[in-house]
Amino acid sequence: MERSAVITGIGVILPGIRTKEDLWASQSNSSCLFRQVSKNISGASIDPSEFKGEISGRTAIKIDVFTSYALIATQSAIADAGIDKEIIDRQRTGVFVGNCFGGWQFTERELRKLYLQGPRAVSPFQATSWFPTAPQGQITILHGLKGFSKTYMADRMSSLVSVAAAAAKIRSGIIDVAIAGGTESTNTGFIYAGLDFVPSAHGVDGSKHGFRISEGSTFLVLEEEEAARRRGARIYARIGAFSQANSPSKADRYPTDAHAFRRTMRSVIGNRQPEIVISDASGLDCVENAEREAIADIASKSIMARPKERIGHTFGAESAVDIAFGCLMLEKQQQSPHFIGQPVSIERIVINASAMGGGVASLIIEHGSAS
Repeated sequence: MERSAVITGIGVILPGIRTKEDLWASQSNSSCLFRQVSKNISGASIDPSEFKGEISGRTAIKIDVFTSYALIATQSAIADAGIDKEIIDRQRTGVFVGNCFGGWQFTERELRKLYLQGPRAVSPFQATSWFPTAPQGQITILHGLKGFSKTYMADRMSSLVSVAAAAAKIRSGIIDVAIAGGTESTNTGFIYAGLDFVPSAHGVDGSKHGFRISEGSTFLVLEEEEAARRRGARIYARIGAFSQANSPSKADRYPTDAHAFRRTMRSVIGNRQPEIVISDASGLDCVENAEREAIADIASKSIMARPKERIGHTFGAESAVDIAFGCLMLEKQQQSPHFIGQPVSIERIVINASAMGGGVASLIIEHGSAS
């Protein structure tokens, strides 16, 4: 029997957002959490007081906040899925994480100690806290999970890759359950300085248009479909085809070739148009023009949605946010209030993402009842 992967749980922590209900409401919320953080970019950050006490003190001193975000989001996703951790086979439950920057809040603080106070002032946990795979390790330790697990670094499409990889491992029979998504902390001077060039490098005046970045974590619980149905799980969506491609591009530039977007979208859509395309929505005109051209060619009847415009770029967590929002669209059978147009029925949603160096990816999610 052919296996398939479905999404049964959603967990999220973003600036001003702690639940899936908050995520949905964010699209009609007029409040602005963004502030100018450098010459060319604005950013939103999570107030540490919002999750004070949710991570034990013993653990908190060992980890960067990007791992804290991941632990909180995964706990929420597991609770939302209603999975009994005492019953699942932990040898066949894996963790799949998308991340871009690693733990720079911890690193920035410890580097300052190194230069101002000397090497003995540096935390011994610096060696492990910054590493992009730290969330994967801490999640598996906390929940005792021993199945195939992996961390993916692919810029803003990191968690599209991580979720697609988790679904592939479920389909292939290597695991039965996965916790998959992404996490990122961008609220540091190093990251702001490192990203400041992005708008101008792509021909955008950041001081006028802004390049909005954000932080946080979104994780999903994936299960083998038949097992999920047997236990009576609520199914948000079935994960369909995934495709990724690369177009000629400099290492620090996003793709501007419509052909790459056409290629991945055509691969996942096949002969049946999706009702909605959740676009990459980079905020960079030359990249967006290429994606719009591809959507017009491949999915001309689809409605384009841009939920990240209100949330900002969360890099490693970004695509997982889009997938979670797509799940809510399928569940509610409606779009966010500020979108124009209303399809009669939402059965299929395509999520696009891109990455520096020319990376492009597309994933399709389907309503649980879709054939």
